[in-house]
Amino acid sequence: MRTKKAVYNLTSNLVLQLINAVVGFFLLKLFITTYGSAINGLISSIKQFLTYINLVEAGVGIAAIAALYKPLAARNKNQINRILSATKQFYFRSGFIFIFLVLVLAIVYPIFVGNEVDFTLSSIMVLILGGSGIFEYFFIGKYRVLLTADQRDYVVSLIQAIGVILNALTCILLIKLECNVLLVQAVATLIYLSRVLMITRYVNRRYTYIDFNVKPDVIAISNRWDALIHQVTALVAFNTPFIIITVFLGLSEVSVFVVYSMIFASVNMLVSSFANGLLAGFGDILAKGDRTALLNGYNSFEYLFFAVLSWAYTCTAILIIPFITLYTFGITDADYVRSSIAFLFVILGVGNNIRIPPNTLVNAAAHFKETRLRAIIEASINIVISIILVNFLGIVGVLIGGICAYAYRTTDFILYASRHILKKSPLSTIKKISRNIFLSLIAASPFVFVFEISSSSYLQWFIWAIIVSIWTMIIIFSGNYILEPNTMRDIFLRANRVLRSPKSKI
Repeated sequence: MRTKKAVYNLTSNLVLQLINAVVGFFLLKLFITTYGSAINGLISSIKQFLTYINLVEAGVGIAAIAALYKPLAARNKNQINRILSATKQFYFRSGFIFIFLVLVLAIVYPIFVGNEVDFTLSSIMVLILGGSGIFEYFFIGKYRVLLTADQRDYVVSLIQAIGVILNALTCILLIKLECNVLLVQAVATLIYLSRVLMITRYVNRRYTYIDFNVKPDVIAISNRWDALIHQVTALVAFNTPFIIITVFLGLSEVSVFVVYSMIFASVNMLVSSFANGLLAGFGDILAKGDRTALLNGYNSFEYLFFAVLSWAYTCTAILIIPFITLYTFGITDADYVRSSIAFLFVILGVGNNIRIPPNTLVNAAAHFKETRLRAIIEASINIVISIILVNFLGIVGVLIGGICAYAYRTTDFILYASRHILKKSPLSTIKKISRNIFLSLIAASPFVFVFEISSSSYLQWFIWAIIVSIWTMIIIFSGNYILEPNTMRDIFLRANRVLRSPKSKI
């Protein structure tokens, strides 16, 4: 059943990320060509500031998910309700603080961008974009925690996919009608409400025993402050670049960064879907103390994940510049085609994603307190180096800051998970990483030294993308099979069992 749920989660995550990627590419280009790079940079910048404000969640979500693994495995309904009651209580408190901070941001943020965008426009935009956060704290948060801990991420993913499609269709219509950008964003925020209704309806039907009004077990999620530190450092790693570029370089450069970030975020989401779908599964294994299942499952997870990661980023490295050239053709208010940025984004993405398997274990084991100092060091490296280099190298300097931070933290994650959770040598992980780097270089070589990818249309680029993808997949997956055949066979056996087993209730 655990494997079947993992497959559901993986599939739904992949579907969601595919929809997000397609919609994101189309809407971003439409936004830039209709409203300009400055407005696109404004929206992206505000979203990053709002992400920081979301820290008022104070680690409640992560801590509650970790706390729910054991009672869900034991089917202790009373304890499940007490943890969820505490979760609801904390989310409500955080929600009121979030509203206050959004109002403050609506007053302060326009001061920083007043020379590029109208004060009133930027202020109202903050309020509109902050609206979805209010729904999260007061309605969705407690349900999302339960579904994630119970290995039912696929429900949230499918509902989100429906919301993304509805939002895209509405936005396209409004943009084509040349509606005000504030109206476009306001309608998108209102559509978010449909997700609230669908998630609430599913939980009420699936979990008839849930009661959010019992006596809360606050102690069960007392490690939320340690989880918060990890949230803070993760935000620094992923969102500080937008803030630094906004302050030091301006909204047009933010727009350039956003275009590359969108592409690599889509690749990251594709890759991380494998981890997101398995987090609760590892939490269930750890709660039951099944060491054999943990070692076997993690070995297969690493094996498949690193192969997918290598395939995805090798293809991205080869195809990124031809795509950016096509995608930004005709946009003249900023320089988007920059090979140095593309190259550093590839390194940054690989360095960040290599840590996903051990990070998944750390989160599943709720080792927040034990690893918080390491997270703080990573954030400090990122901020200091990025601020120093942005004045000399611009966006390139910010990316170098991220690479330095990831180099430290990814290495630390691998060592920590191996020694303290798996209790084994990290050598097997290092071998998998080295093997896939070698295979990636082999796969990329023909397109570096022999073939030159040049596309004058999306059709030509798509044909090249198919060729590159198939070639890279053959090299990387056949190479992994030849060098480590037993693990590949084990993965096929697991998949075959899932496909042959009778359907279970979703």
